[in-house]
Amino acid sequence: MSIASPTVAQWQLGRELQQLRAQHALTITQVAKVLEVTTSTVSRWESAERVPREKELRQLARHYELPDRESEALLQLRRQAGKRGWWQSYDLEQRYGTFIGLEASASEIEAYTSTVVTGLFQTENYARAIISGVDSSVTADELERQIEVRHERVSQNLAGDGPNMWVILGESAVRQQVGGMEVMREQITHLLELSEHPRITLQVIPHEAGAHVGMVVPTFMILRLPQNGLSTVYVEGYRSNLFLENSEDLRSHEMIFNQLRLAGVGGNMLRTLLSSIRKEL
Repeated sequence: MSIASPTVAQWQLGRELQQLRAQHALTITQVAKVLEVTTSTVSRWESAERVPREKELRQLARHYELPDRESEALLQLRRQAGKRGWWQSYDLEQRYGTFIGLEASASEIEAYTSTVVTGLFQTENYARAIISGVDSSVTADELERQIEVRHERVSQNLAGDGPNMWVILGESAVRQQVGGMEVMREQITHLLELSEHPRITLQVIPHEAGAHVGMVVPTFMILRLPQNGLSTVYVEGYRSNLFLENSEDLRSHEMIFNQLRLAGVGGNMLRTLLSSIRKEL
Protein backbone atom coordinates (compact mmCIF):
# COMPACT_ATOMS: atom_id res chain seq x y z
CA MET A 1 0.00 0.00 0.00
CA SER A 2 1.46 3.32 -1.11
CA ILE A 3 0.70 6.24 1.22
CA ALA A 4 1.98 9.62 0.12
CA SER A 5 0.83 11.99 2.84
CA PRO A 6 -1.14 12.13 6.12
CA THR A 7 -3.98 13.93 4.34
CA VAL A 8 -4.30 11.26 1.66
CA ALA A 9 -4.18 8.53 4.32
CA GLN A 10 -6.98 10.25 6.22
CA TRP A 11 -9.08 10.53 3.06
CA GLN A 12 -8.43 6.89 2.22
CA LEU A 13 -9.41 5.83 5.72
CA GLY A 14 -12.63 7.83 5.52
CA ARG A 15 -13.48 6.25 2.19
CA GLU A 16 -12.74 2.74 3.51
CA LEU A 17 -15.01 3.32 6.52
CA GLN A 18 -17.81 4.54 4.24
CA GLN A 19 -17.48 1.49 2.01
CA LEU A 20 -17.38 -0.96 4.91
CA ARG A 21 -20.51 0.52 6.43
CA ALA A 22 -22.28 0.37 3.04
CA GLN A 23 -21.21 -3.26 2.51
CA HIS A 24 -22.80 -4.17 5.85
CA ALA A 25 -25.92 -2.10 5.13
CA LEU A 26 -25.54 -0.06 8.31
CA THR A 27 -26.51 3.54 8.97
CA ILE A 28 -24.22 6.05 10.63
CA THR A 29 -26.51 5.88 13.67
CA GLN A 30 -26.11 2.10 13.91
CA VAL A 31 -22.30 2.32 13.71
CA ALA A 32 -22.30 5.05 16.34
CA LYS A 33 -24.39 2.83 18.63
CA VAL A 34 -21.97 -0.09 18.23
CA LEU A 35 -18.99 2.09 19.16
CA GLU A 36 -20.88 4.17 21.75
CA VAL A 37 -19.96 7.45 20.07
CA THR A 38 -22.09 10.21 18.56
CA THR A 39 -23.36 10.10 14.98
CA SER A 40 -21.46 13.33 14.27
CA THR A 41 -18.22 11.60 15.31
CA VAL A 42 -18.76 8.77 12.81
CA SER A 43 -19.72 11.32 10.16
CA ARG A 44 -16.48 13.26 10.73
CA TRP A 45 -14.45 10.05 10.42
CA GLU A 46 -16.06 9.25 7.07
CA SER A 47 -15.67 12.80 5.76
CA ALA A 48 -11.98 12.76 6.79
CA GLU A 49 -12.41 15.62 9.26
CA ARG A 50 -11.21 13.47 12.16
CA VAL A 51 -9.33 10.21 12.68
CA PRO A 52 -10.79 7.50 14.94
CA ARG A 53 -8.76 6.31 17.90
CA GLU A 54 -6.99 2.99 17.44
CA LYS A 55 -9.28 1.40 20.04
CA GLU A 56 -12.38 2.45 18.09
CA LEU A 57 -10.92 1.29 14.80
CA ARG A 58 -10.05 -2.15 16.22
CA GLN A 59 -13.57 -2.44 17.66
CA LEU A 60 -15.07 -1.58 14.29
CA ALA A 61 -12.83 -4.11 12.49
CA ARG A 62 -14.01 -6.82 14.91
CA HIS A 63 -17.64 -5.85 14.37
CA TYR A 64 -17.16 -6.16 10.61
CA GLU A 65 -15.27 -9.46 11.16
CA LEU A 66 -12.39 -8.26 8.99
CA PRO A 67 -9.42 -10.59 8.38
CA ASP A 68 -6.20 -9.62 10.18
CA ARG A 69 -4.65 -8.34 6.96
CA GLU A 70 -7.53 -5.91 6.30
CA SER A 71 -7.61 -4.79 9.93
CA GLU A 72 -3.90 -4.04 9.83
CA ALA A 73 -4.32 -2.08 6.59
CA LEU A 74 -6.88 0.18 8.30
CA LEU A 75 -4.58 0.64 11.29
CA GLN A 76 -1.69 1.49 8.96
CA LEU A 77 -3.82 4.18 7.34
CA ARG A 78 -4.67 5.56 10.76
CA ARG A 79 -0.99 5.68 11.80
CA GLN A 80 -0.03 7.48 8.60
CA ALA A 81 -2.92 9.92 9.01
CA GLY A 82 -1.58 10.82 12.46
CA LYS A 83 1.75 12.05 11.09
CA ARG A 84 2.45 15.70 10.34
CA GLY A 85 2.95 17.09 6.84
CA TRP A 86 5.18 20.12 6.25
CA TRP A 87 2.14 22.40 5.89
CA GLN A 88 0.92 21.55 9.41
CA SER A 89 3.66 23.67 10.95
CA TYR A 90 1.76 26.70 9.65
CA ASP A 91 -1.44 28.06 11.13
CA LEU A 92 -3.66 27.25 8.16
CA GLU A 93 -7.43 27.10 7.84
CA GLN A 94 -8.38 23.41 7.86
CA ARG A 95 -9.69 23.15 4.30
CA TYR A 96 -6.66 24.94 2.89
CA GLY A 97 -4.40 22.57 4.82
CA THR A 98 -6.35 19.61 3.46
CA PHE A 99 -6.03 20.98 -0.07
CA ILE A 100 -2.24 21.37 0.29
CA GLY A 101 -1.96 17.82 1.60
CA LEU A 102 -3.85 16.43 -1.39
CA GLU A 103 -1.96 18.65 -3.82
CA ALA A 104 1.34 17.43 -2.38
CA SER A 105 0.39 13.81 -3.16
CA ALA A 106 -1.28 14.29 -6.53
CA SER A 107 0.11 12.52 -9.58
CA GLU A 108 -1.95 14.72 -11.95
CA ILE A 109 -3.42 18.19 -11.53
CA GLU A 110 -5.80 19.93 -13.92
CA ALA A 111 -6.57 23.54 -13.02
CA TYR A 112 -8.68 26.32 -14.48
CA THR A 113 -8.90 29.95 -13.46
CA SER A 114 -10.35 32.77 -15.53
CA THR A 115 -9.07 36.01 -14.00
CA VAL A 116 -6.07 35.17 -11.78
CA VAL A 117 -2.86 33.26 -12.48
CA THR A 118 -3.14 29.94 -10.65
CA GLY A 119 -1.33 29.89 -7.29
CA LEU A 120 1.52 27.52 -8.13
CA PHE A 121 2.45 29.63 -11.16
CA GLN A 122 2.50 33.00 -9.41
CA THR A 123 5.73 34.94 -8.93
CA GLU A 124 6.35 36.24 -5.43
CA ASN A 125 5.64 39.85 -6.43
CA TYR A 126 2.38 38.85 -8.16
CA ALA A 127 1.34 36.77 -5.13
CA ARG A 128 2.00 39.68 -2.77
CA ALA A 129 -0.09 41.99 -4.92
CA ILE A 130 -2.96 39.49 -5.16
CA ILE A 131 -3.05 38.68 -1.44
CA SER A 132 -2.94 42.30 -0.29
CA GLY A 133 -5.31 43.42 -3.05
CA VAL A 134 -7.97 40.82 -2.25
CA ASP A 135 -7.74 41.27 1.54
CA SER A 136 -6.84 44.78 2.65
CA SER A 137 -6.93 43.68 6.30
CA VAL A 138 -4.08 41.17 5.94
CA THR A 139 -1.24 41.93 8.35
CA ALA A 140 2.44 41.95 7.40
CA ASP A 141 3.00 38.72 9.35
CA GLU A 142 0.03 36.98 7.70
CA LEU A 143 1.22 38.10 4.28
CA GLU A 144 4.70 36.70 4.88
CA ARG A 145 3.25 33.42 6.15
CA GLN A 146 1.09 33.04 3.05
CA ILE A 147 4.03 33.83 0.79
CA GLU A 148 6.18 31.28 2.61
CA VAL A 149 3.50 28.58 2.29
CA ARG A 150 3.09 29.35 -1.42
CA HIS A 151 6.85 29.21 -1.94
CA GLU A 152 6.97 25.79 -0.28
CA ARG A 153 4.06 24.56 -2.41
CA VAL A 154 5.93 25.61 -5.54
CA SER A 155 9.09 23.86 -4.37
CA GLN A 156 7.19 20.66 -3.62
CA ASN A 157 5.20 20.54 -6.86
CA LEU A 158 7.40 21.99 -9.60
CA ALA A 159 10.70 20.38 -8.62
CA GLY A 160 11.76 16.73 -8.74
CA ASP A 161 9.05 14.17 -9.34
CA GLY A 162 6.03 16.40 -8.78
CA PRO A 163 2.69 15.96 -10.57
CA ASN A 164 1.94 16.35 -14.25
CA MET A 165 0.01 19.61 -14.56
CA TRP A 166 -2.40 20.93 -17.16
CA VAL A 167 -3.32 24.54 -16.40
CA ILE A 168 -5.77 26.69 -18.36
CA LEU A 169 -6.02 30.44 -17.78
CA GLY A 170 -8.44 32.97 -19.18
CA GLU A 171 -6.75 35.80 -21.12
CA SER A 172 -7.97 38.22 -18.45
CA ALA A 173 -5.62 36.50 -16.00
CA VAL A 174 -2.59 37.63 -18.01
CA ARG A 175 -3.91 41.06 -18.94
CA GLN A 176 -5.11 42.33 -15.56
CA GLN A 177 -2.28 44.54 -14.29
CA VAL A 178 -1.83 43.00 -10.86
CA GLY A 179 0.89 44.93 -9.06
CA GLY A 180 1.59 47.12 -12.09
CA MET A 181 3.29 46.67 -15.45
CA GLU A 182 6.69 45.55 -14.13
CA VAL A 183 5.14 42.85 -11.95
CA MET A 184 3.07 41.63 -14.90
CA ARG A 185 6.06 41.56 -17.24
CA GLU A 186 7.86 39.40 -14.69
CA GLN A 187 4.78 37.18 -14.27
CA ILE A 188 4.32 36.65 -18.01
CA THR A 189 8.03 35.87 -18.41
CA HIS A 190 7.63 33.26 -15.70
CA LEU A 191 4.63 31.73 -17.50
CA LEU A 192 6.67 31.55 -20.71
CA GLU A 193 9.38 29.67 -18.82
CA LEU A 194 6.83 27.31 -17.25
CA SER A 195 5.37 26.56 -20.68
CA GLU A 196 8.66 24.77 -21.47
CA HIS A 197 8.53 22.64 -18.31
CA PRO A 198 8.41 18.90 -19.16
CA ARG A 199 5.55 18.15 -16.76
CA ILE A 200 3.45 21.23 -17.51
CA THR A 201 0.90 21.90 -20.23
CA LEU A 202 -0.17 25.54 -20.17
CA GLN A 203 -3.01 27.04 -22.18
CA VAL A 204 -4.68 30.44 -22.34
CA ILE A 205 -8.21 30.95 -23.63
CA PRO A 206 -7.95 34.08 -25.81
CA HIS A 207 -10.68 36.71 -25.82
CA GLU A 208 -11.21 35.88 -29.49
CA ALA A 209 -12.51 32.44 -28.45
CA GLY A 210 -15.83 34.10 -27.65
CA ALA A 211 -18.34 32.60 -25.24
CA HIS A 212 -17.26 29.41 -23.49
CA VAL A 213 -18.24 27.35 -20.45
CA GLY A 214 -15.37 28.77 -18.37
CA MET A 215 -17.14 32.12 -18.24
CA VAL A 216 -19.78 30.74 -15.86
CA VAL A 217 -17.82 28.30 -13.68
CA PRO A 218 -15.66 29.20 -10.67
CA THR A 219 -11.97 28.43 -10.31
CA PHE A 220 -11.50 24.69 -9.89
CA MET A 221 -8.80 22.06 -9.76
CA ILE A 222 -9.02 18.32 -10.39
CA LEU A 223 -6.56 16.41 -8.20
CA ARG A 224 -5.80 12.81 -9.15
CA LEU A 225 -3.94 10.72 -6.61
CA PRO A 226 -2.21 7.39 -7.21
CA GLN A 227 -3.82 5.77 -4.15
CA ASN A 228 -6.74 3.54 -5.18
CA GLY A 229 -7.94 5.92 -7.88
CA LEU A 230 -8.70 8.66 -5.35
CA SER A 231 -9.67 11.89 -7.11
CA THR A 232 -11.34 15.08 -5.98
CA VAL A 233 -12.42 18.43 -7.38
CA TYR A 234 -11.35 21.48 -5.38
CA VAL A 235 -13.60 24.47 -6.05
CA GLU A 236 -12.22 27.76 -4.82
CA GLY A 237 -14.44 30.64 -3.73
CA TYR A 238 -13.89 33.99 -2.06
CA ARG A 239 -14.92 32.95 1.44
CA SER A 240 -15.38 29.19 1.13
CA ASN A 241 -13.76 26.29 -0.69
CA LEU A 242 -15.37 22.95 -1.51
CA PHE A 243 -14.14 19.40 -2.09
CA LEU A 244 -16.33 17.46 -4.52
CA GLU A 245 -15.54 13.77 -4.70
CA ASN A 246 -18.61 11.93 -5.93
CA SER A 247 -18.38 10.44 -9.39
CA GLU A 248 -20.99 12.76 -10.92
CA ASP A 249 -19.16 15.92 -9.79
CA LEU A 250 -15.85 14.54 -11.01
CA ARG A 251 -17.32 13.56 -14.39
CA SER A 252 -18.98 16.94 -14.93
CA HIS A 253 -15.77 18.86 -14.15
CA GLU A 254 -13.78 16.56 -16.43
CA MET A 255 -16.23 17.37 -19.23
CA ILE A 256 -15.92 21.10 -18.51
CA PHE A 257 -12.13 20.89 -18.51
CA ASN A 258 -12.15 19.06 -21.85
CA GLN A 259 -14.29 21.85 -23.33
CA LEU A 260 -11.84 24.42 -21.98
CA ARG A 261 -8.93 22.54 -23.60
CA LEU A 262 -10.63 22.98 -26.97
CA ALA A 263 -11.08 26.72 -26.38
CA GLY A 264 -7.50 27.33 -25.21
CA VAL A 265 -4.29 27.81 -27.16
CA GLY A 266 -0.97 26.24 -26.22
CA GLY A 267 2.51 25.62 -27.60
CA ASN A 268 3.78 28.22 -30.06
CA MET A 269 0.41 29.96 -30.25
CA LEU A 270 0.47 30.41 -26.47
CA ARG A 271 4.01 31.76 -26.49
CA THR A 272 3.14 34.18 -29.29
CA LEU A 273 0.12 35.45 -27.34
CA LEU A 274 2.05 35.86 -24.08
CA SER A 275 4.98 37.56 -25.81
CA SER A 276 2.58 39.96 -27.51
CA ILE A 277 0.90 40.86 -24.22
CA ARG A 278 4.28 41.36 -22.56
CA LYS A 279 5.37 43.77 -25.32
CA GLU A 280 2.27 45.86 -24.71
CA LEU A 281 3.20 46.41 -21.06
